[in-house]
Order: sequence, then structure tokens, then C-alpha cells
Amino acid sequence: MNGTAGSDALTQMVRAALDRPDMSYPALAAAAVDPESGERVSATWLHKLVHGNVVRAPEVRVLRALAAGLKVPLLDVQRAAAEQWLQYTSTELSGLPEDVRVILGHLEGMTPGDLSRVRAVIEALSTKSN
Repeated sequence: MNGTAGSDALTQMVRAALDRPDMSYPALAAAAVDPESGERVSATWLHKLVHGNVVRAPEVRVLRALAAGLKVPLLDVQRAAAEQWLQYTSTELSGLPEDVRVILGHLEGMTPGDLSRVRAVIEALSTKSN
């Protein structure tokens, strides 16, 4: 089994790379080198990942190596691993203004009733602006 029930986001990321005509397990393994430790990801491990035989989340050094091999940002690889093994999907807020991020932070953990009241206030304010 690959991770827990649900997503196989990291597996899909690696499969997509391997589907390219210029890519193979050995080629990806050769490129997958952790820039901090110099450790490599083996073609055998990649094969296990793609075929659903990696049961534990990879260590951060493996994620750094995969990011290097896949030529994608480490954050993308970390998110895929978190989704696959922890059933955690992050929400990117970096493109939003600071005020909006602060408001969203306050909403986290509110009860459905409180959220409903906040929504009513926001909708009332937005109709006043128009």
C-alpha cells in the first residue's frame, strides 16, 4: 500500500516525470540527489514508490532529492508527500493581501454557527459597498 487510503500525489508526480520520453528510473535516480547531504534516491526506491510499495513517508532528504530530480520546488514535493501520507492538503494564501490572510486565520476553528454569522456580516458589508 502506498501511504494511507486516499491520495497518491507524490506517486503521481513521479509517474508523470517517468512518462516523459527522455526519462527512466535510472535517469531520474541519477538526477535525484539531495543538494544538502549529497544522498541519492535509488531507482529501486522510485520503482517501489510508483508501484505502491512505499508505506512510510519519505524523509526530508529524500524529498529534497526528488525535488532536485524532478526539477520542481521542494514545497511542491513536500505538499504531495503530506497529501499522500498524512491526508493533509495545504491551502496557499501567499497571493492574498495581509488583511485577508489575517481574517482567514481568525476563521479557522470557528463553529459552523459562528462562520454563518461572519458570512452574513461580510455579505452585508459587500452589498453596502456596491
